[in-house]
Amino acid sequence: MKRFAVIGDPIAHSMSPVLHEEIYGQLGIDGSFEKVHVMPHSLRSFVESNKLDGYNVTIPHKQSVIPFLDELDDSAQSIGAVNCVHNGKGYNTDWIGFTMAMEGNNINLKEKDCLILGAGGAARAIAYALIQSNVNSISIVNRTKKKADDLAQWIKSISGIPVNTQTHKRSNTQTLIINCTPLGMWPDTESMPNVEIQNGQILADTIYNPLETAWLKTGKEKGAKTIGGLDMFIAQGLASADIWFDEKISEKINISLISNRLIGELKN
Repeated sequence: MKRFAVIGDPIAHSMSPVLHEEIYGQLGIDGSFEKVHVMPHSLRSFVESNKLDGYNVTIPHKQSVIPFLDELDDSAQSIGAVNCVHNGKGYNTDWIGFTMAMEGNNINLKEKDCLILGAGGAARAIAYALIQSNVNSISIVNRTKKKADDLAQWIKSISGIPVNTQTHKRSNTQTLIINCTPLGMWPDTESMPNVEIQNGQILADTIYNPLETAWLKTGKEKGAKTIGGLDMFIAQGLASADIWFDEKISEKINISLISNRLIGELKN
């Protein structure tokens, strides 16, 4: 049996085991997937001693795990964040998940003006996806200006896309707004980003628990098109499975069955 896991702190909220067990069930794979609570002081020990065939990495370890890995793929190296590990090598499938989710919702990112909320590891992965998709411009809103400026400098270092930073809510004209903060995530489900929403904008949330955050509900009421984090979550998981099994698992899966299973679990 192949053994996989997701590590983080906290980790109880993760739905990764449900996602991957559904994949294994559909394809008849003899595999298991567990949640492992790894606190920051135990991260190095876990990386060096685990016997897993592969694992996902979530908050707060996506950047801090890097020094303990043997090598990184190009996207993880550029983004500076890892969410998937296989044989000591770190990968980033978060950006792939975002790109696939946009395609699945018929959103063409090319030449769009985009606003990223947040400036952490998730924001870097989203920014990388936007760069790969040749968007028109990127704006960043973050509470601390230094982190926003650092993200902007990184974007400028790898692309020619115009970028600017803000520290608070402003009226905005961006076509697409992506929430890369934890605001609205279970259990603090009533919190939401403080940003103006306009009719016709596209709002994408990286949060999948709850399925529809308070921010997306508000956006829908104001006439925005909304995309929850579940599609991104499924896509990044499938991309991880592709790496672990060295085959296109993602092309053999019935995604609707996975989505329905996750929705059922999240509503319980």
